[in-house]
Amino acid sequence: MTPTLGVVVPARNAAATIGSTLAALRDVSDVTLDVVVVDGQSTDNTAKIAAAMGARVTQRPPQGIYDAVNCGLSSVAGEWLTYINADDVLYADVLSGRLDHAAGHDVAYGPVDFIDRAGRQLHRWHSAAPRHLRVLYRAGLSPLLQQGTLFRREVFERLQGFDTRWRLVADADFWYRAVEEGFRFQRSTKLSVAAFRMHAGQLGRLRAADSAAEHFAMTKSHSPVRRWPGQLAALAWRAGNWRSYIQRGSRLLFCGGGFESLGSYAIGSR
Repeated sequence: MTPTLGVVVPARNAAATIGSTLAALRDVSDVTLDVVVVDGQSTDNTAKIAAAMGARVTQRPPQGIYDAVNCGLSSVAGEWLTYINADDVLYADVLSGRLDHAAGHDVAYGPVDFIDRAGRQLHRWHSAAPRHLRVLYRAGLSPLLQQGTLFRREVFERLQGFDTRWRLVADADFWYRAVEEGFRFQRSTKLSVAAFRMHAGQLGRLRAADSAAEHFAMTKSHSPVRRWPGQLAALAWRAGNWRSYIQRGSRLLFCGGGFESLGSYAIGSR
């Protein structure tokens, strides 16, 4: 039986990037996709571009990204679900293999490429192994990247969606709750599953301090923050990403400017 996947794209004034996000989904095979763009009353051509590319478009007053995600996931069809930001990319060519590999699991995730505005790869980051997720979340860390993470509809329904009181870290809260609920996580480590686009206007970078404070409050809302038990797991997780540290260190050393160099430096293809 062909697997079914619902993909939600929350968007607001994303005309510059939503075309590439949706175009990537055209390459999917052996998976039935239902793609819904939840447009937060954009003042540019976001909705028009999305509709022209065949996506269903739902208009929603802008009440935060996770409100839009919940709205989309409640209406999209599919046994499996995911969401991707309107400036990121889901690698559709690996979806079929990932869903086959995820049989017997509830959440499937894998490595994510970090790319610049032009789509050039900067480095690749691996999320932590399933056996380490609980202790890392309890230590106040965020060990799982959302981009390209697939989950069964049962996960969304049992957790009652994303908790919109967390305006910046509801994705981390969602995965934390899924871990605590006992859902089965499966990690792939070979092919990248998605790309996260780095640019100066990202909410996470503009409000980094607010995000860190909210993440700490979110962790405490689940249980006391247990930092020390998570340190060994964090060392193992970060050691597994040694290539990423070398790539980022090389960029800083040879290109200068750190994040400012992201727009002009290419590390190669995935």
